[in-house]
Amino acid sequence: MNEIKEITNDGDSTIAKYGSTSLASDEKLLELNEIYEMIGLGPAQYLYWTLVALVAYSDYAELTVMAVILPSLRCEWGLTAGFEAAITISMYGSYALFAIMFGNVADKYGRKTVIQWSTLLLLLAAICGALSPNKWVFLATRLVTGACIGINLSCIVCYTAEFAESKYRVFGVLAFSLGLCGAFGAVSGVAFIFLQNVGWHWLIIIVSLPAVPALILILALPESPRFLCVSGQQDKAMKAVRTMAKLNRRKLQEKIKMACFVDEELGSYSKILNKDNRKSTIALSVMYFCNIFIEFGLIVWLPLMYSANMCGAAQSPQHKCQSLTQDDLLKLTIVSGGSILGATAAVILAQRIGRLIPIRVASLIMLLSIGTVFVCVNESLTFATTMIAKIVEAFVNTTLWIIIPESFPTCIRSTATGFINGCGKIGGVLGTACVYLLFYVSPYSVVGTFLFFSFVGFVGTMVYDRETKYEILQET
Repeated sequence: MNEIKEITNDGDSTIAKYGSTSLASDEKLLELNEIYEMIGLGPAQYLYWTLVALVAYSDYAELTVMAVILPSLRCEWGLTAGFEAAITISMYGSYALFAIMFGNVADKYGRKTVIQWSTLLLLLAAICGALSPNKWVFLATRLVTGACIGINLSCIVCYTAEFAESKYRVFGVLAFSLGLCGAFGAVSGVAFIFLQNVGWHWLIIIVSLPAVPALILILALPESPRFLCVSGQQDKAMKAVRTMAKLNRRKLQEKIKMACFVDEELGSYSKILNKDNRKSTIALSVMYFCNIFIEFGLIVWLPLMYSANMCGAAQSPQHKCQSLTQDDLLKLTIVSGGSILGATAAVILAQRIGRLIPIRVASLIMLLSIGTVFVCVNESLTFATTMIAKIVEAFVNTTLWIIIPESFPTCIRSTATGFINGCGKIGGVLGTACVYLLFYVSPYSVVGTFLFFSFVGFVGTMVYDRETKYEILQET
């Protein structure tokens, strides 16, 4: 019998060990990455990626549908600009708060547990929101929705990074990004087809339906083997990878054992700011803050801009009861569809070139495209420049979601992701608040804030110098 000895990291306060695994003479001990190579690529990964896309879509559909239906709510309930801002900011605010406060829940209790409960609550909150009799009940459902999204997205991006070999990680993030970007295009497209005919109540229910197959998949698929490994559940981790192998029609030898580097301190906030992780945490938080300030700002700014029939920022529009026209919804659908192009291009270039050079070039293009919005030649130019801005914003966002889980060990991956995600959503809160506070005063000032934060984000990409393309996910 070969006993696996305890290993202590003298440079860190955490004591980690390979557990009390005992090996017979004919048994073989392998690390998880080696087992993933034996499993290969197949239906298991495809199912995981489908789940990731559905969860990401369900989360962002709830964010996007707000911008589409608010003009209708303004007419039906007589909403003031202040109450519109309160609805949107409260949802984004609870998103940011719960992402920061509960990002470590998935590091402590598992990715699957968190995803299934937060997705279920998200679906229930969406249904309650669709049935809301007044603006106050609707506001309450948006608070719950934001909290669920904040917990969910921090977890799902870690989940997608942890069940495939390093060379396939970007495809999991592609599924994640296509879910996010697809939500923008799908909600606008569904609204274009149904909003005028069935109203906003049914629109919310229709765009929330993909959460149902997501719930079915998360119940059927196993927990992340990496989480099971670091939490000391070697037998369950081995069972999970055997399920994956079975789905891929590969057979793992019964005598294979998994070497699990167990960490006794899971989900530590102090670890994400220690000397090893501090630079990555702060730099990625700043970049994500700036990008989400622009992303969420654009979500609410584009419908307002299109419905105001203004060229760039030529005039100060009036706040009035005015629902989006079919032409406005068509423009939103096309612009939002451009996000899919940006996300796909980000994954292709990240796989072939790396992470740093593409994100730096995309950040520069975003800076220039937003600056061009100041030039008001005609509506077509403004439409083209805002579409370019959405494409490169999706590119930057996707690349950041590739980098973030690659930058932290499994024991704090969800904690760090939640922290960075929460910081980003604080940017989202400020971005939406900026639009609602300034748009009816001076649309130029809104574009100016987008331009400022795109510049800060570009500087951040130039300062951050860690290339994670060849990083192997570490357990600790």
